[in-house]
Amino acid sequence: MNNAQISILYIGSRNLGDEFSGGQGFILKTSPDVVAADVSAHRPDIVLMDPFPHGGDISIPSAVDWLDMFREKNVRFAPAVFVIVPRNTDLEIRLSLMDQGVDETLTWPVTARAFRIRARIHLEKNRIEQKMVAGEASLGRAFEYLDRFKSELKSTKAELIEEKSSLNAALKQIQQMAGERGRIKDTLSALKEELGGNTEGFGRILYTLVRRRVETHQGHGERVARIACFIGREMGYDEKKLEDLRKAAILHEVGLLFLSAPPLSEKIQAEKKEIEKKNKETCNEPSAYDKTLMVQYPVKGAELLEQCPGFKAPAGIIRSLNERSDGTGYPDGLKRRYIPMASRILAGADELDGVKERPDITGTEALLKALEELAGSRLDPVIVGWLEKYVVLHLGPEAFQVRGMGIERLEPGMVLGTSLFTATGTKLFTSGTVLTREAIDKIIQYNREYPVDETVYIKA
Repeated sequence: MNNAQISILYIGSRNLGDEFSGGQGFILKTSPDVVAADVSAHRPDIVLMDPFPHGGDISIPSAVDWLDMFREKNVRFAPAVFVIVPRNTDLEIRLSLMDQGVDETLTWPVTARAFRIRARIHLEKNRIEQKMVAGEASLGRAFEYLDRFKSELKSTKAELIEEKSSLNAALKQIQQMAGERGRIKDTLSALKEELGGNTEGFGRILYTLVRRRVETHQGHGERVARIACFIGREMGYDEKKLEDLRKAAILHEVGLLFLSAPPLSEKIQAEKKEIEKKNKETCNEPSAYDKTLMVQYPVKGAELLEQCPGFKAPAGIIRSLNERSDGTGYPDGLKRRYIPMASRILAGADELDGVKERPDITGTEALLKALEELAGSRLDPVIVGWLEKYVVLHLGPEAFQVRGMGIERLEPGMVLGTSLFTATGTKLFTSGTVLTREAIDKIIQYNREYPVDETVYIKA
């Protein structure tokens, strides 16, 4: 406040001199009378009136007239009004002037220091008044906002009450719907259980027909299912996929029920059986009739099962049963990676159960060799690898003992119990291979680029 400049509008005819100059911290504007004074333009902090420049007895009405004319200027936040009075003006007159609205009465000469001290309190008063006016305006707006908020709150409350009623009605409806949904759920659960039982029963009926009228070796479907589910579990199949794979394995020969040869006389039938017996003993190639059955029966079986709820997925597996890894299979001539994996598993399980019944297969070694001959042509090499593991773990005689170990534990001199394939189906070594240091290094190198099965089966 001490360093701030004070703006003064002097109304009078005296020469105030250097006392109120800019160097003393004042901004001085002068006007000869009240009429000529432009208060709005100057916006002074202090209006210094000098109605008695020539001294003499003061006339209170004359001073009041000046004050009234000043008030007619309608200046908002009016500056403090100081009036210069003659030195001999008594206290009563000074008080009367202050009662009329004069803030301070001064006698001439007025020093800058005395003026500044007197002005300080009025400047602070003016600042407080402006702050109060601003606060009152802000408070007024706040009350307006509050009134509007109360009105909106009242309206919102009414809406909430209405929405609460609607919500209660909706909750009642939801409770009714939940009860109805529970009843429907129970009904659906019962229907689902009944349908599952019917589906299972239908599957058992079909397999009974297959087992009694088609299967050459009783229990073939069940054995194929065990082999296929072993591979499926090892490959990370979930329970749903395993169940579909099991159904497909059990019923993979169902299409044979709908394929029959033309009626033959007893003599011709006997001759046909004799030929089939010789073919079986000598391991001759299947006849044209047998080839036709091999081509047609998976598709026929799939077409039947597709019409039955719960058997669409197994039907898709069965349909590609006779596809070959080399692309020469039926019905679509698909190559290895384009054949559904479940169909590849089923084909491998079916081949294993058929191969082990051949008269030329006399032991585990022969069985493993026969499986290896199918890798890359009839079967996916990866599936052949899993089949060999099934053989040594579940079908091998007691003399054929194997143990599984990790690649990092392999040592020279160990003998492979099964063939070793990479994840892409590349055969590294056949069963019976005696491992050397070079062979082990090759396995480790391949495992870095094309992962090999983590468990390698070694003959005990």
